[in-house]
Amino acid sequence: MPCFYAPEMRINDDLIIISGTEHHHICHVFRKKVEDKIVLSNGMGLLAEGKIINISKKHLTVTINKMTTMQKSQPQLAVAFPLLKNKHDSMIVEKLTELGVKDFFPIITERTVRKPSVNTVEKFNKVAIAAMKQCDNAFLPTIHNVRSLTELIEEMKDITPVVALEIGRHEILNEVVATSGERSTCIIIGPEGGFSKDEIEYLQNKQVKTFTLGNHILRAETAAIASVSQLVGSFLQSDPDYY
Repeated sequence: MPCFYAPEMRINDDLIIISGTEHHHICHVFRKKVEDKIVLSNGMGLLAEGKIINISKKHLTVTINKMTTMQKSQPQLAVAFPLLKNKHDSMIVEKLTELGVKDFFPIITERTVRKPSVNTVEKFNKVAIAAMKQCDNAFLPTIHNVRSLTELIEEMKDITPVVALEIGRHEILNEVVATSGERSTCIIIGPEGGFSKDEIEYLQNKQVKTFTLGNHILRAETAAIASVSQLVGSFLQSDPDYY
């Protein structure tokens, strides 16, 4: 059943009025009609099953039949990724929202090929909303402002950063994360061409743990998807209800 975004929905709501973009999607893209059932997510942990009871030119009304509150499991996952050309960074946001990543940190590195624009975060947020709806996710991830690699590391207080490196010998990801206990993890992915020598030395001086994804050089988007997939699979083995 299609899921739609209702950010103003709250736990005690019996009726939801939907307008704007979601009204257009429901009525003109999915061609829903009165009496049709739909699923709503507020992006903050609520999923609701409802029925359309009224449609006007600019609004529609949904009566709520069932409300479910989802809880974020621990540890949570965040991903820091460089701005990439050809919208491959949007692929990272899309696919990892589907996998349940809760925070995204776009970063600038020495070898980053694309510069941020005034609406970079806004564009990523639109991608995340579409992906959340696609997979009936109860949580809309947070897209943080673009920052440098050093700013990211300095601001990592409650999250353990780990870095994917393809050069040298490193532990596998599950082994690295296992030492963090219940602390959330931020997977840091490098740009096209990898991190520079100075950046690798900086990460080493900051004692940021590194991991390997195998013996092949992976594109940034592949490394991001592979990393999160490994950890989600591991978390589900120990907790089948991991969310």
